[in-house]
Amino acid sequence: MCKSLVAIAFLALIVAVIAEHPAPPSAEEVQAELAASGISTEAAAGIVAVGEKYKSALEAAKGNKEAAEKVFEDIKTETDNYVKTQSSADQTAYAAFVEKKKSEFQKHHSTPAH
Repeated sequence: MCKSLVAIAFLALIVAVIAEHPAPPSAEEVQAELAASGISTEAAAGIVAVGEKYKSALEAAKGNKEAAEKVFEDIKTETDNYVKTQSSADQTAYAAFVEKKKSEFQKHHSTPAH
């Protein structure tokens, strides 16, 4: 799967989680999960920093599909650009992390209750 498509899936997951849950995981929790997935501490911190930069914009976009799509596109672009600057090991670990989260998201949202 193309790295860009993987990033899109991951970012869609982030937006969905933030939009669905009033208390998304903390930056420290996200960073720890990224690091536990094999992403270097430095790269994980950078990915989290991108998300943190858009936190208030995501909050403001709740309930406004167009605004949320714009914020999502901004996050996607910045995250894609950031991940491209990281080592190939971090890029590979990030892609695997995104695939794992995408699979978890699909399983969660394919249950009869959803």
